[in-house]
This record gives sequence, C-alpha cells and structure tokens, in this order.
Amino acid sequence: MKMRWRGIGLKTRVVMALAIVILAIQAAYVILEARRFEESRFQDYRATADNLAQLYAGAVANSVWEYDREAAEAQLQAMRIIDGFAEAVIHESDGEVFVAVARPQDAASESDENIPAPLTSKADIEIDGRVIGSMSVALSLAPLELAGTKHLRRLIVTNGAIAAALLGLTLLALHLATRPLERMTSLMQRFSGGELDGAIPFTDRRDEIGRMARALAVFRDNAIERKNAEASLQRRSQELADVNEDLRRARDAADTANRIKSEFLASMSHEIRTPMNGVIGMVHMLKNSPLSDDQRDKLATLESSAKGLLALLNDILDISKIEAGRLELNLAPFSMSEMIGDLVALWRPSALSKHLNLGFEIDAAVPTVMIGDAARIGQVLANFLGNAVKFTHQGGIVLKVAATPIRDRRYAVTLAVKDTGIGIAHDVQARLFQKFTQADASMTRRYGGTGLGLAICRELTHLMGGDVGVDSVPGQGSTFWMRLELLAAENLPDINDELRPDDRVLLEGAGRRALSLLVAEDNLINQKVIRAMLESVGHRTELAADGAEAVAAVQRDRFDAVLMDVQMPLMDGIMATREIRALGGAYADLPIIALTANAMAGDRERYLAAGMNAYVSKPIDPDLLSLALRRSCGADVAILHGAELPRRPETTATAAQEAALADMLAKL
Repeated sequence: MKMRWRGIGLKTRVVMALAIVILAIQAAYVILEARRFEESRFQDYRATADNLAQLYAGAVANSVWEYDREAAEAQLQAMRIIDGFAEAVIHESDGEVFVAVARPQDAASESDENIPAPLTSKADIEIDGRVIGSMSVALSLAPLELAGTKHLRRLIVTNGAIAAALLGLTLLALHLATRPLERMTSLMQRFSGGELDGAIPFTDRRDEIGRMARALAVFRDNAIERKNAEASLQRRSQELADVNEDLRRARDAADTANRIKSEFLASMSHEIRTPMNGVIGMVHMLKNSPLSDDQRDKLATLESSAKGLLALLNDILDISKIEAGRLELNLAPFSMSEMIGDLVALWRPSALSKHLNLGFEIDAAVPTVMIGDAARIGQVLANFLGNAVKFTHQGGIVLKVAATPIRDRRYAVTLAVKDTGIGIAHDVQARLFQKFTQADASMTRRYGGTGLGLAICRELTHLMGGDVGVDSVPGQGSTFWMRLELLAAENLPDINDELRPDDRVLLEGAGRRALSLLVAEDNLINQKVIRAMLESVGHRTELAADGAEAVAAVQRDRFDAVLMDVQMPLMDGIMATREIRALGGAYADLPIIALTANAMAGDRERYLAAGMNAYVSKPIDPDLLSLALRRSCGADVAILHGAELPRRPETTATAAQEAALADMLAKL
C-alpha cells in the first residue's frame, strides 16, 4: 500500500486529500444538521402533545364531571384529524379508563416491531381546582422520522452539489498552479538527461514559481559548469592514464635495464675473475717455489696488486648485490674487541709507514659478545680506516666504540674512526656517501679510489638497520661514524677463523692420497693454474675444453671427481652435470665440484640444485678446494699447497718493535 501511494503523482495526491477533507467536512455538517433538525422537531412535537393534552383536558372536564362518556368521546374524535395522532385516553381519578380514542392501523403496521413507541403527554382534568381525572395524548413518531429522512436527503443532495463544485474549482486551481511546475519538471528531466540547452520560462515572475524558475536556472548553469569540469577531468584523467602508462613502460624499461645491468655485472665478474684466477693461482704456485729475495719482493707486489684488483671487483659486486636486493647478512655472535683488534692490526703497518699513531678505545659499557654481521661491520670500519690512513699525513687515528643500553639486552652501538687529516668541507659532506663521489675530483689523481667505498658503507649500514655519517672541519680532521642496534650474546662460539670446527678438523687430518681428476675448463690460463695446483701434490689430471668433452671423458675413463667450470662453450657446466647424472649407475654418485667465477647471491644454490656436490668460486682458494675434495672423495685426500690454516698471533709488538717497523716501511 505504501509503495502504491508513493507511485501516485503529487497532483493526484492533492486532489485526493482535498476531496477527503471536503467530504469529511460535508459529512460532519450533514450529521450535525440532521441531529439538530431531529432535536428541534422532537421538541416541537412534544410541545404539540403537551398543548393537546392541556387543551382537551379543559374541554372534556364538564363531560367527565357529568359522566357523559359519549360527549367526551365525541370531543376526542376531533383529534383524529391531527397528523401523527395515535391515541387519546381519559382516566378517572381512580385510574380507570373513562374514554379512549385511537387511530386505526393496518395489520402490517401493528406487527412491525421497529415502529418506535409514541410520544405521550398527560394533563390533569380539574373542576374548580379539584382533580377529577387525567387526560393523556399519544402522538406517533413516524411523521417525525419521515420529516427527518426528507431533511437528510435534502442535506445530502445540497452538500454533494457543493462538494462537487468545490472539487471542480480545486481541480481547476491545481491545474493552473501545477502547469508551470509540470513544465519545469519536464525541463529538469531533460537537464538530468544531459540536455542543458533548453530555455527556462517564468523567470520574470515574482511569486514562488518565479523563485523556483530562477533556482532551476542556477541549477542548469551549475550543471553546465560541472559537465564542463567533468569533461576536463576526463581529459585530464586520460592524460594521467597516458602518463602512467608511459611511467609503467619507463619502469619496465628501468627494471629491464637493472636486470641487464645485474646480468652484465655477473658476466663481468666471471670474465674478470677468470684472469684473476690465473694471476692469483700463479702467485700461489710461485710462492711455493725457490725464489730470490728480489723475486719474492716483486711477487709480494704482484700479490698485493692482484688483491687490490680483487677488492675493487668485490666492491662493484657488492653494489650490484645491494641494488638487486640479493645481499644477505650473516648474523652470528662475535667478539667486538677481537674484531677491532684485528682491524687495527691489519692497518697498523700502513699507519706506521706514514709515522701515524693508530689505536682504539672500547667503552666499558660495550658487551663482550654481540650478535651481528661481523664481516660487514668490519668491511665498513676497514673502509673508514683506509680513508683515514690515506688522507692523514701527521698526527694519529683512533677507533672508538661506545654502547648505550636500550631494552631487552639491545644496545645502541656507535663505532667511530677519528683522524687528524685534511678534513672535508661542509658542502661536500652531504654527498660524500653517494656513488662515485669524492670530496674533490682532483683527489682521484692524487689519492686514487673509485668513490664506491663510502656508498657501499652507507648501503651496508642501512641493510643492517643503522646509519652512517661524518663530522669534519677542514684542516682539523674528520670523524666517520656508524650507528647500529645490536643484541648482546651470552657467549662466543669456539671458532677462531673463517672455517667451521668440522672443516678445520677435516683440513688438519693426515692424508696424501692422490686422485684422478677431470678438469672441465675452457680458459687456457685457468687450465694451467688448476693443473699445476693439483699436480703439485700428486693428483693426476685430464683436461676437457667444454661440457660435451667432459661428458665424453667420464664415459671413456674412470675419474675420482670432476672439477666443472660453469660457463663453457657448446655445453655449459650445468647442462654437462645433468647429462652425466642422466647416465645413471656410478655416474649418479660421481663427485662434481663447480669451479666458477660467478659470485652473485643464489649461484651456489643453483649449482647444487643442478646435481653438483660442492661449489668453489674463482679465484680458487686452495683451502676451499682442498676442503671440497676431502668432503667429496675422503678425508685422506692430499691437501693443496697454500692451504695453511691461519693462526692468530699471541703476542703484541712492543713500542721499539713498532718504531723499527715504521722506519723499515718508510725506507721501502
């Protein structure tokens, strides 16, 4: 019902409401007027009955006194002509009926139970003030009801005509009032459909219609402005979509370029590490051969240059790994004092050669053992120390460590390297940790360097959740600092070097068993280096220039293990390994050790997943290759030359020894 009412138009609602109101008013008037008419006629009817009773009581008094029934009856018969007369009765003083006259009624009327009782009026019959009887007159109410019915009909007809006239006038007035509204409603429907070019009438009127028309004109103007704004917004959105598409393509191009750069760096790593393997391998071989002092000095220079080139290569690889998000931290317990002591001992000869004092201070609040990536922390501090030694010409350098407890065994650790060097201008400090940036371009020629070191320090420190910075005054020195949040550890694992305890036990074991090894390597220099390194301890070797030759060789001869280069022509090492494993039988268990210059994160896992047993990166470390051979072929395999285990010196140099060392280094 509610939905039906909502579907009815406003005009129809108004007409229906007015019709209901008019009809309700007319109905109320008719009911009230009918009741008023009935009450008025009833009072008149009662007065007539009272008057008749009084009048005839006086007229029949003598007849009743004389006890003349006939005369009294004759007098009462005259009342029968009165409209509505029902009955007239004369009672004696003792209540006995003296005379009674009634209008005759038909049988239907007499049996009608709905006929109301007549209206009766009484009057005393007196003679000289003495009551000798009573006179009662009864008038029928039927004439009264008939008159009321007729009057009601007249009221209904009259008021119905008035109501119809009022409704007609109302409809006319509504039509005249709503015609402008209907026109504006039509305009609004057109406006809502986007047709905003229609003219708006009635704007010059001063009544409500005029105000509504002017408001509609304002609405149309706003709608036109909004439509224009939406069109402009749509054009702008399309432009932004085009720009976003261009940005997406640019991002994809940048991602592709970044991927290509990473692949290029990985390839360059392989290509540079390949000759580096030859250089460092030959240095290892020459160190184990008889040499004069001059030759050993030149060999030391060659080894130092090779290590410097390898350090530069590692810097480039670190930048590549950091940008690619492939550099992982090795969090483990470490001794802060041992790490700082090792760093200072490493750089003390360089400092002494320039007559510089180099020391360190560790605050008492610094925990003995902390958890972190000691290698990366040491890498950052080594860069700070190297720069301090490079740019300081007099005075000294000090490495300070301080710690402040935070909560739950966590400490805010500050490591700072303070020098008395040339200092750095304030405007240069902000960009000092950017890639390929130095304090002064002329310093590159004077002091050397690529400008990558501090950028790597910043990236490594951020990766560890810390920060780096510098405080410097030109001519007064600089303080390079790094701040980290580290966790204090209970104790330090019993590891004295980079090798695990089980690795050290394996390398320390006796054994000189020679192996028959297949070396799959396409580079001639690397072939010579690896072959010389292996045969110097008695191993027998056979060479294969690519993966296809390696697959054929293992099927032709029996080998204890295969040293497989990864990047080779025709068939690479991974494909060759899969081909060998596919042969089944003994080939499924044949030890295959990857020898590769690829040093990117994830390479080791990829090679092991291809079926290789171990992984050794180039330049080849004799320790790691010996360890891989013993793990794969047995603990009695002969260890390669140069695999001496590093030992930590138990004593520190005296002041006299340091002074002598400084003089010797200055002369050199």
